[in-house]
Amino acid sequence: MLLVFRVRKPNRSNMLRLNLLRNFRIFQGTNVAAASTQLRRLNCHSVRIVSSSENKTSTSLGNEVFPFIPVVCVRNFHVASRTNGRLLQMFEDLQKRKTSKSKQEQLLSSFNMVRKIQMETDPEELLEIYNAIKDETRIDQDNLAVLYAQVALLYRFAYLAARQTGHRFTSNDDVMNATVNLANIIRWNSNLCEPTHLASAVYSIASLGFKDLSYFIHFEREIRSCTPSRFTNPDLAMILWAYGKVQFRSKQLYKFVRNEIMARDLSTFKVKEICQFLWSYARTLEKGAKLFAALREEIMKRDLTQFEERSLTIILWSYSEVGLNVKPLFRSIKLEILRRGVASFTYQQLAQIASSYAQQNIRSPDLYQEISAELIERGELNFAPVGLVMVVNGFAKTKNYIRDLFKLIENHLLAQDLSVYEPLQVVRLLWAFTDAGLLTEPLFRKLTDEILVSDFSNLNDLCLEELVKALETCRFRSPELVQATEAELVRRSEVPE
Repeated sequence: MLLVFRVRKPNRSNMLRLNLLRNFRIFQGTNVAAASTQLRRLNCHSVRIVSSSENKTSTSLGNEVFPFIPVVCVRNFHVASRTNGRLLQMFEDLQKRKTSKSKQEQLLSSFNMVRKIQMETDPEELLEIYNAIKDETRIDQDNLAVLYAQVALLYRFAYLAARQTGHRFTSNDDVMNATVNLANIIRWNSNLCEPTHLASAVYSIASLGFKDLSYFIHFEREIRSCTPSRFTNPDLAMILWAYGKVQFRSKQLYKFVRNEIMARDLSTFKVKEICQFLWSYARTLEKGAKLFAALREEIMKRDLTQFEERSLTIILWSYSEVGLNVKPLFRSIKLEILRRGVASFTYQQLAQIASSYAQQNIRSPDLYQEISAELIERGELNFAPVGLVMVVNGFAKTKNYIRDLFKLIENHLLAQDLSVYEPLQVVRLLWAFTDAGLLTEPLFRKLTDEILVSDFSNLNDLCLEELVKALETCRFRSPELVQATEAELVRRSEVPE
């Protein structure tokens, strides 16, 4: 959504400048005065504030959403983007005008170019501006426009890669090389970055799937060296999402962010930001009981009818993972799910719901009955292996033994190649059907045959424990599997610790 402010009165002009300063969130203390001086020069008819909700077509990344970075676009209608038709020309014009300016003044003058980069969808256009700045590895204090362009380019490449906008983009070696080079340049010059740039950079690196944890180690130190209040709410959410995505555990960073979240008015956070906080702490298993308790109370205050299905399932999954007793919250969410109907949820979300209530030991037969009826009506079980296992285990653990659903799942498994399942997943399927008393001999043979081809020395202790439990209660027999399991247990008992 674009909010256009056309200012005609002096008092409205003052309000505009205040709104801009709040939106920047980067001007603190004495910097405000410098920013205000610059803002007075702006034509009030040429300012628009771009909200972070402008991009309604954000794309999923794991359990979260790739957000659109909130920026302020300063547009001079007399020198509109149509006169500088290409990004490279815009950048070159900006470089020609560069003088010794303060950091904030350079940031202001760069907004139009940065915004253009963030809106560009043509890889060739982006690569053209990249080629002009790819060798700028040591940034001068008086030339920060280069750094701002590099951060914006990295984010844009990450955003387009996440959306998979065409084969020519995702398979472009030049683009892949550009992202690595940009990440390195930004790391080298991270001490010149504003807090919001640090958040954007680490978010982009995580979303691009970089495996080198040295990036996250470096940016963690840079982030913690900043004044925490200078990060916006979306900044904090992006930082946690990034470290949660790579499952990088850092007690110092998570404490740094947790303390800042708790110091703010929780009602100012958007639902998606709250979900990112919960998801990241749960995914990394970082301690945050006080934060989870405070966010639980904040969620309970809000109107759940306004929550997206994705948000509801992330909340359920996160609280079930950390093991907190949140039955009142789960009860409220269950009522909302039943009110809107489970047909609006995806297969993955239904699996997360079934698993979350089971982990909280909440039986909820009315909810499980609705999920079962929906899956039977859909007919097809379009789950990833982990999702199907979550469904079966969820129904078994809560004692919701719905025969028609188990029969549908059995037929699906008998017709499927089980090699796509991990050994622990196959063991859990065996246990769930056994516990429900609905295991048939054909399914038993197929599951046990799949387990037998596993390398038992690579099975973790939990897998062996659950296998023993399943074999002890199963009414069918597999001497070969029993023998292989016993042999592995003996071998491990004889190995010195």
